[in-house]
Amino acid sequence: MTDATNSIELVKTFAALGMTEGDLRSYLGGRQLTDAEVSLFRQLRSRRKLRDAVERERRRKEREEEAAASELPLSAPPGAPAATDAQVSAHLAGTAWPDHFPKRGPMSATERTHRFRARAREIGDIPAPQDPERRARCRDSLLAFGREYCLGGGLMLRREPAPRMVGFVDALQETITHGGNRHVRWPRGKGKSTWLKVAALWALVYGWRRFVVIISATKPMAEEITGELWRFVGESELFAADFPEFALPVRDVALTPQRSRIQTYRGKLTHILDNIRYAYKRFASLDGYENTGGIIAARGADQAIRGLNIGSVRPDFIFIDDPQTDESARSRDQVDKIEQRIQSALLGLGDTDRTIAAVMASTPIEPDDISERYADPDRHGEWLTTTERLVVEWGPEAWAQRYLEEIRLDNALGDVLLTRSRRFYKLHRAEIERGTEVMDPGDFDPELEVSAYQHALNRLHVMKRKAFDSECQMRPTRSQGVFQLHAGKVAAAVNHTPYGVVPPQCDQGIVCFCDVNAIAGLRWEIMAFGAGRVTATLAYGKFPERGRLYPEGTPESAIPNYLAPAMRAVFDAVRSVTFRAPGADGAAPTERRVEAICFDGGWQTETVAVVCRELDTREFPVCWSRGYDTRNYSRYHEEKAAVTAGLKAGEYCHLWQTAHGTYLAFCADYWREVSQSSYLAAPLTPSSSSFWGDDSTLHYDFAAEVCAEELVGKERSSRYGYVWTWKKRGDNHFGDAHYGCMVFGAIRGNFDAVSKLAATLPPGNQPKRRKRYVWKRKG
Repeated sequence: MTDATNSIELVKTFAALGMTEGDLRSYLGGRQLTDAEVSLFRQLRSRRKLRDAVERERRRKEREEEAAASELPLSAPPGAPAATDAQVSAHLAGTAWPDHFPKRGPMSATERTHRFRARAREIGDIPAPQDPERRARCRDSLLAFGREYCLGGGLMLRREPAPRMVGFVDALQETITHGGNRHVRWPRGKGKSTWLKVAALWALVYGWRRFVVIISATKPMAEEITGELWRFVGESELFAADFPEFALPVRDVALTPQRSRIQTYRGKLTHILDNIRYAYKRFASLDGYENTGGIIAARGADQAIRGLNIGSVRPDFIFIDDPQTDESARSRDQVDKIEQRIQSALLGLGDTDRTIAAVMASTPIEPDDISERYADPDRHGEWLTTTERLVVEWGPEAWAQRYLEEIRLDNALGDVLLTRSRRFYKLHRAEIERGTEVMDPGDFDPELEVSAYQHALNRLHVMKRKAFDSECQMRPTRSQGVFQLHAGKVAAAVNHTPYGVVPPQCDQGIVCFCDVNAIAGLRWEIMAFGAGRVTATLAYGKFPERGRLYPEGTPESAIPNYLAPAMRAVFDAVRSVTFRAPGADGAAPTERRVEAICFDGGWQTETVAVVCRELDTREFPVCWSRGYDTRNYSRYHEEKAAVTAGLKAGEYCHLWQTAHGTYLAFCADYWREVSQSSYLAAPLTPSSSSFWGDDSTLHYDFAAEVCAEELVGKERSSRYGYVWTWKKRGDNHFGDAHYGCMVFGAIRGNFDAVSKLAATLPPGNQPKRRKRYVWKRKG
């Protein structure tokens, strides 16, 4: 045969085998096919494809004919009831098969695989509730739901709710069904959080609410609550018996969380989800069960939550569980942030077409914390607060103290079973418990205690009075001498005296103090003094008005070139200012001037001292000062200054001679407390501070710097006396100027000493007399 004949035969063979043109070219050594070869190859390949199509169609028809003659059924179509075991047995016996099941022939391997996977994804049929009457009865009663499904057997509730708790549960139900804001204040550990968990579950399973958000102090604490609810749904046998549409899908994915992506009911995905990353759980959504598909999410009080939206569903029930920690409760800034987040971000989460329900469970920790603020009807009247105390009515104080003494004696003897005190309580129980009332009579340990009142006394012994009053009696108390101040209260301390006029009560002199700071520059205040430690701020300001005291990057050695002229400028401005003072008995007003000025020498001490010596005159004294904390202030030098010629000492302050000249040393911790506490008194009353004018917003910037340091602790020390703990929260320069004026007035005699105040008290009420102030003028 010729080569052409061989190539034609080869083309026919490759076309019959279903090979491609590329395969043919490769077999021919890579040469290009001729037009005749290409045309023949494509024609033969097209014929082969047509024959294959005809063959497939023939086989399909044969399968349809076989299926029509076959007696093997498929599963029922969607929506049709499944065949029972009796129907299957009847079919196998040759009797009738349900009409809604179609007949078909053998399945292919792919079809069998798909059917197997579909059946594996299905959760199966949902059984009817075991006790429909019980389920229906609990729909309109949160209390009945908790008693029936959550009480005993290691479930959420340990015992029946006390009568005082029933009222709270009913109020909680009303909030969920109708909306609004409810605040619950119960002693810690008395079940408020547990009942709120029960309420969240009740709201979801009966469809009262669709999207519940749990807010706790931290995200892990909130996640623990949602996790407990999820576990309860999946593990409680009684709940699963009456609410199978919720329990069965959760149980189905409990051991294999990956199944949540493929779980189906009647061929449709249930969309059940336990999302760890975004901390929310979504119950299965099942056709025919309208209340399924609810969502429960967990968030921390310090997390961003604005705009929370999952699957186009917005929250309609906010459960806030103890949103503060011990640390945040003691921080005014943290309390302010949590309060702002609750009012704006949380309460604004819901849809506009339905009132959101919000419930907060809290226990107070500190005065003016979140619990205390939301319990104040003047501050948050939009929240309905329910407060319960561990002990509603106390018994005789003398008997309670005798019992506590018995406990302390048992502790001293090392008796951990408290034998003496238990015997004493049983013997005198009637006298100890006379007239008492407790929140929950069943709240005690029957092995060691005989009543809830004894349990309360035992807790008082362990927790001590301050913690017990806060966490059990809902009455937080501050440590002795500790107070909280905010800028709004300070700014509101106006005395309604026009600017430039000295109040009549302030007739004991006028001084100025200037705080010197590297960044903020010079902040000065002019203060007038009156009898009984009455002070009034007449003017204040700063130099320079804008910007820094010296350009950034200025060498340390060049700073005096900027500081000294600034001090002279403040000195000239303060010395030239005049004020009017009302005359006595209708006389004409008199002119008053600043009598002395003191500069802070804590920074650039040598420069400040040099300028003060330059400016100091007999007519207008100028000095400098330094403040020390409690542990660094020298009480030894204070005592020594009192007996040193030319020096003097006063109330936590004294003059002392150094290489830079005489300066005023003082305990800044003490005088900062005196300064801040003066704003707690009414303006122009004893021991008060106030501003000129009528506008309470005019002095807000000054007030903010006064409050920039917060008193968080005050304790008695055997070595230092009182020790103050201050926490700085911002710029405090005007605050330094304010207490600087007071200590400068104290060492000069303008600010009344304790001895002078004590002289006005009745005999027997006078405090310990302190040193008399003596101001020795130069020359």
